[in-house]
Amino acid sequence: MRTKLKSGADKESAPEIAEYDNATESRLVLYAIRDAIGRLKYACSVVIHTECDYVAAAIEQHWTEAWQENAWKSSKGKEVKDAVLWSMILQDLEDSGHELTAERGKHEWSQWMKWNIPITKAYKDTFCKVEKD
Repeated sequence: MRTKLKSGADKESAPEIAEYDNATESRLVLYAIRDAIGRLKYACSVVIHTECDYVAAAIEQHWTEAWQENAWKSSKGKEVKDAVLWSMILQDLEDSGHELTAERGKHEWSQWMKWNIPITKAYKDTFCKVEKD
C-alpha cells in the first residue's frame, strides 16, 4: 500500500494480513468464523458452509464441548490444535446467544477462494523485506 507522509514522501508497506500468514486451511476457516460471529448484532442461527472436514466435524459432532471439558485435549490425549481460536469462538457464541451449525462440501464461494487466496499470498510476497548484505 502506498501512502503519503506529512513530509510529502511516499511510503510503501505490505497489506495487513500478517495474522493469516502460514495459516492452515482449518485455521483460516476458524478465523473466518470468529470474524463473522463478531459482526453479528443479534442472536441468530449461523450455518457455516465449508470444505474443511475437520472444522465441520468438530462443529457437527460437538467435539468442542468435549475438548473444553478435557482441558483442550483430544480423546487421544493430544493438545487440540487452535484451541485458543476454538475457545474464542465458543465464548463469543455463549456471550451472544448465536447457534452454530456446519455443512460440508463445495459452496458458491469455493472457486472465488481458490482464485483469491493465492493472490493474497502473492501480495504479501511482493512487499516482503529484502535483507541487506
